Amino acid sequence: MITTTDSYAAPQMKASDADRDAVLAVLSEHFQAGRLTSQELEERTGTALAARTHGELAALTSDLPGPVPAAGPAPAPRASRAPD
Repeated sequence: MITTTDSYAAPQMKASDADRDAVLAVLSEHFQAGRLTSQELEERTGTALAARTHGELAALTSDLPGPVPAAGPAPAPRASRAPD
């Protein structure tokens, strides 16, 4: 499956229902984070549902920050091996 987060998708490539759904999920997350107003979410949702290409979908999130890696515990330091 190709998603809008796939950097290899050409802007003119046709978008699938799954691609549109992925953008809707991203828009919802940004709305919940306070980056979009309810009016912006409504407008972008309508545009996403009508989008036919990856370029149209990408434009809907181009002014929003990308995914942030989940913060987890820092990896444990590696123990050094004693020479044989």
